[in-house]
Amino acid sequence: MTTSTSAIQQPGGAPDADVRGRERWVNSLIGAGHFMSHYYLLALPPLFPLLKAEFGVSYIELGLAMTAYNLLGGVLQAPVGFLVDRLGPRRVLFAGLGLNAMGVMLMGFADAYWVLLVLAVFAGLGNSVFHPADYAILSGSIKSDRLAKAYSSHTFAGFLGGACAPVGMLAMVQFTDWRTALMAAGTVGLLVLALMVLRRDVLEGESAPPPEVMPKDQTATEGPTGIRLILSAPVLLFLAYFVFYGMAGGGMTAFTVTGLMLLHDVGLDLANGALTGYLFGIVGGIVVGGFVSDRYTRHMVISTGGLLLVAAAALTPAVASPPALLFITVMASAGFGMGVILPARDLMIRKLVPPGESGKVFGFIFVGYSIGGSLAPPIYGWLLDMDLPSMVFQMAAVFAMLALLAVSAASALTPKASTAASPGPPETQS
Repeated sequence: MTTSTSAIQQPGGAPDADVRGRERWVNSLIGAGHFMSHYYLLALPPLFPLLKAEFGVSYIELGLAMTAYNLLGGVLQAPVGFLVDRLGPRRVLFAGLGLNAMGVMLMGFADAYWVLLVLAVFAGLGNSVFHPADYAILSGSIKSDRLAKAYSSHTFAGFLGGACAPVGMLAMVQFTDWRTALMAAGTVGLLVLALMVLRRDVLEGESAPPPEVMPKDQTATEGPTGIRLILSAPVLLFLAYFVFYGMAGGGMTAFTVTGLMLLHDVGLDLANGALTGYLFGIVGGIVVGGFVSDRYTRHMVISTGGLLLVAAAALTPAVASPPALLFITVMASAGFGMGVILPARDLMIRKLVPPGESGKVFGFIFVGYSIGGSLAPPIYGWLLDMDLPSMVFQMAAVFAMLALLAVSAASALTPKASTAASPGPPETQS
């Protein structure tokens, strides 16, 4: 009788080279899908001037399309997580990526604003599947000792997709037009989906190991599951952590440029350079965080160090006036702190997750990031309207510290010898 949750094991245990080869396929496919997810998130904003002229609408109306896309995709992650655990992550991922890519591709054929808005809703619905489905597949397909790097690769691919979207869409527009740019973006997503379908054998979800391969003092049903798990104190605290993290990051992403220009009379180019440093700092932090979290298992220490770095770097423009060029280094440090904690964060959450429950837990918790990212712009914008640019950076530091308090409490309430975490792909058959 097989005990494997994936097809990566052969009788007697597959050679590690074969296992690693299959894991590379998993990371590549899941990373490609996540890349497209974030690419689609930022595909429309570079086209706003063209869409405004085409449909004769206001920027507020165009922003409504983005709100429908982003909020729907974020909030629906929670119920989609339950669907992932019930139907299996692979089929949910395929359906979501297909809906997302088709929605974006069909936007290229839109002949009225209301059509664009409807397609944004459908694309947002498809975008809701990635976090719950991706984490369930990674937890079920990647060995535990390589899971931190897998999480890091997944997050890195998403941020890279978002960074490439403005450049990619505008480059297509230069050679074609906005309709072709959207059609091409959607087509690439469908090609990624086709590749996933062809190699669907490597994309396995997780399931509870049978009793004969579990320690005698451990059972698959130990600890809360379902709604009780979602409403448990550690999970709710991680939800709060995501809200505060989203509010800190959302504020710095949206208002670093304006804040530096108003507070220190920094030029537009240098202020944009500081924002670029922040964004690339996140990407660099994710890469480093994946390697560190694999080798250093005290993930709370990593989270504490990263969030303290964020708070200190965010406060610097509010309390000091260093040479203008140093703001690039300061903001890059803040971005590094935001990025380095992400793989450790994912592994801390995984300690709470019984086998077969990853979809609903990760889906529910990631709603907090959408909430935080949605709340941040009006709060920080109000501070700027009140002529308080220093408060932009002070509030980012405050939210980083609130995130630290939330994750510290969640870690303290997580059983130290937790047996809930999914064991990853087992090593043998019996």
